[in-house]
Amino acid sequence: MMRWMLLFVSLFAAITGCATCPDVRQQLKDNEQAIEMREKMIEKQQAVISEKEEVIEDKNETISTLKKQIDELDRRLNISNNEQDRYDERIQQVTSEVRSFVKKQIQQSRSFLTNIALEDFVGFPLIARENMDADARMVVDLAHPVPGKGQINGIGGYFKGSGRIVVKLMRPVGRDYIVTYNKTLAMDSGEAAKQLIDFDNPIMVNKGDVIAYYLPESIAVAYDRKIGVSSYFRAKSDEFPVGERIEADSLWKQKQPKRKYSLNYYGIFVQN
Repeated sequence: MMRWMLLFVSLFAAITGCATCPDVRQQLKDNEQAIEMREKMIEKQQAVISEKEEVIEDKNETISTLKKQIDELDRRLNISNNEQDRYDERIQQVTSEVRSFVKKQIQQSRSFLTNIALEDFVGFPLIARENMDADARMVVDLAHPVPGKGQINGIGGYFKGSGRIVVKLMRPVGRDYIVTYNKTLAMDSGEAAKQLIDFDNPIMVNKGDVIAYYLPESIAVAYDRKIGVSSYFRAKSDEFPVGERIEADSLWKQKQPKRKYSLNYYGIFVQN
């Protein structure tokens, strides 16, 4: 458009032949030079834009390629995850079957050892008794300390209910006791019955150690009154973690009514 205007002005000046024609021509020449410079700048800018567009296009191609690679990796990862899930399910199934088999073997071995008197049962007989204690409590079997160095393989009781029992190993230190081990066991018994609960790993014990049982209120245990020497006391929660020191005076309560609980433990002990 600017060039056409300059051409028109040039023609007009040539036709009219005015006195100012040299000035007009000079101005036209200057304008032409300015236009040429602008056109060169525009060409350079267009070249830069074209170069940037090429770079953008290359980057878009790279992004598209990376996206395809990511999609492929996601596809492979999904396949691997599905395979791993199937593998994990199989491992869990095999593990469950092996544990069930081992548990049955342990139970059979325990029955065999018990029948031939190779495993000692220490405590009171597991029979139905006059009462069922359903309060949250801790029972310390002072009447049956561990008879010798060895291992405890499990506990028994005449229980009713479901919940978690905490079995405690208490070691005498002077006149007091220190809790040296806690083992939590799950139990589920709809009706009152004799229960034997095997440990997953035995508890190693010394002669003179004392066994205690923390029983929540959801589990009832049979007992007879006015007989036995067990120490027991109400406890809404387990207040005796490992390392806790229990004074003997808090266990040997002279005026406490005697009780005989259907609780015992079993294992193998070396009696000198």
